Amino acid sequence: MMTVVYVDSVFILNGVMDYLLLLVTARLAGIQLRRRRYLLAALAGAAYAVAVFLPGMGFLSAPPVKAAAGVLMALIAYGGETRLARLTLLLFALSCALAGSVLALGLLAGGSVPVTRGVFYTDVDARVLLAAATAAYGLVRVVFRAAARSGVEGRLVPVRIAIDGKTAELTALWDSGNTLRDPVDGQPVLVVAPGSLRGILPEAAARLCTPEALGAPAELLAPLAQAAPELAPRLAPYRAVGVRGGLLVTVRSEWTQIGAQCHPGLRLALSPTVLGDGYAALWGGEVRMGGRHEHQNTAGTSCQVAGPAAG
Repeated sequence: MMTVVYVDSVFILNGVMDYLLLLVTARLAGIQLRRRRYLLAALAGAAYAVAVFLPGMGFLSAPPVKAAAGVLMALIAYGGETRLARLTLLLFALSCALAGSVLALGLLAGGSVPVTRGVFYTDVDARVLLAAATAAYGLVRVVFRAAARSGVEGRLVPVRIAIDGKTAELTALWDSGNTLRDPVDGQPVLVVAPGSLRGILPEAAARLCTPEALGAPAELLAPLAQAAPELAPRLAPYRAVGVRGGLLVTVRSEWTQIGAQCHPGLRLALSPTVLGDGYAALWGGEVRMGGRHEHQNTAGTSCQVAGPAAG
């Protein structure tokens, strides 16, 4: 029997699924979210899904070509990230988890999920797709949180940072062993990995804050203060296991939301090297989760706060 495939349905369905997969991968990996790049990568994936059905293009459904298409999507979405290989593997794992969940839930619901040449098409029940995506995301999130707790007795918390009127979203490891404090006011400092603030630092500051320059913080301080005085840069001493210790350059954010708590003017330490296991940030202060209400800061931008302290 001839299979009828509507290319618009193929394009929209696979584009939406690819975008969600790319976004979830980034959130779980804790990198700064770059939604436009994820959208571009998802459009490329959707175009590939359509091309599979074109006359004479059946070879595109071969496993090596599928793998190459997945790698291309990862390069478009995550190119330039420090852990590109890990992100690519995580994307592939999530893709398998979501596909398996969709098929399983479709069978449990007493129906069938239309798949041809390994590509979903036409009448996939939206409720089945949503339930599968939620289940796959929840499972992977639980696994990753458990790994974080067992590895360094911490957990992952969402972070939003505002600098220069722009915001970045990333994931931080909440590590009770991180005792870094600002020497002036004694407040906790959020340590951020190289590249985590790319896109929200003032342009002049971003040019200066290369990993090489951050490795010599005392020499970087004066040029950074001159180029971006609004960041109020200063130095913070640190000590780490197996390391003699040293200095980190810190800058002031407009506000930083960690979990459900807002920290106006929180200082951020710019690490010259990647953090353990590729985390985007490390936090050792209090974390509040749960209920939320809006807090309006002096810059006029909102930051979500409230809720009891997490145990």
